Amino acid sequence: MRFLFLLAIFVVCSCARGGCEPKTVNIGAVLSHKRYEQVFKDAVSQANTIYGRDKFKMNAISVYAILVSHPAQSNDHLTPTPVSYTAGFYRIPVVGLTTRMSIYSDKSIHLSFLRTVPPYSHQAQVWFDLMREFRWNHIILIVSDDHEGRAAQKRLETLLEERETKTKNRNFENLDQQSFDFRRGPKAEKVLLFSQDTNLTALLMEAKDLEARVIILSASEDEAAAVYKAARHLNMTGSGYVWLVGEREMTGKALSEAPDGLLGLQLINGKNETAHIMDAVSVVAQSLQELFEKENITEPPRGCVGNTNIWRTGPLFKRVLMSAKYPDGLTGRIEFNDDGDRRFATYSILNYQQKPGRLVQVGMFNGSQVHHLHHQHHHLQLGPLDQAVYTES
Repeated sequence: MRFLFLLAIFVVCSCARGGCEPKTVNIGAVLSHKRYEQVFKDAVSQANTIYGRDKFKMNAISVYAILVSHPAQSNDHLTPTPVSYTAGFYRIPVVGLTTRMSIYSDKSIHLSFLRTVPPYSHQAQVWFDLMREFRWNHIILIVSDDHEGRAAQKRLETLLEERETKTKNRNFENLDQQSFDFRRGPKAEKVLLFSQDTNLTALLMEAKDLEARVIILSASEDEAAAVYKAARHLNMTGSGYVWLVGEREMTGKALSEAPDGLLGLQLINGKNETAHIMDAVSVVAQSLQELFEKENITEPPRGCVGNTNIWRTGPLFKRVLMSAKYPDGLTGRIEFNDDGDRRFATYSILNYQQKPGRLVQVGMFNGSQVHHLHHQHHHLQLGPLDQAVYTES
């Protein structure tokens, strides 16, 4: 696996001072495979047709933005981290194409990083909606004790707390009505964290002693496989239990150990690097057009050897990028939140059925809510729901 660093030129017009002076800018791309080189060139050519004069040149000079991929099973030196650190120092925006790890949302570390995919922790929004859909009011949350697990835990707990606050406020508003009660919304009955040294059997025995039978798992592929295996030995994967997971927990080794009826998620176009290259280039081109309508645009640093000057316009360009709205991307509607993460991501909701031994799509999350699930309950295998779900009535 090797990275390719490419540079492409946009020719845009700067009209901030009255005239329309052509301006040549460069964007870079750090891609996971040589086959994406032409995709990048084509994307730039198309963007130049739309936003400026068509021109492409491989020439290392000032770079206004860098696109960066994240190859599967990459070593540390092949992650976007080195690019993010270096570009962040100079305040040059970096657009991640397939990077899902939640650490890149931390702007105290990755200053100039934004991405066209959401982090894994955002799957908690879909879990929360599924809890509401099935009225799963009590769940057990099992998470790996690392940054990814804690990010998922924090996001789900925040959603649950916000829902509980709204429920309480609604009940207090109806205090004078006989309908007032103290019913609570969905909640995590227990959060269980584990590490490589954790005795999974003991951990799951603690979960087994609880009343809730809906288990949400956030873990790596290998960790999930180990959890499923231990759960199967404790008879926690059959009738009466529901397992709800994200994408990593139903991939490769994890899927080979997955319990029948597992419910999980898959980001639509999440691994389609070609589509993300095209969309990222379009968003950058659109933002460059807006950037050059402003005054006092400075040039980015020319190289980093012996150069410690940050790009003064870099923070402004990042703000322009993060406020971009691109409704017709190949991967769907593209907007960013305050952390630079993709908003309105769409997921397939998948159900693992050992017979016929495949993942079956049973619903969708359209970026804001679960839909099409009601119409496909007859395809969904979760075990007897009256045993699996612990609710308050």
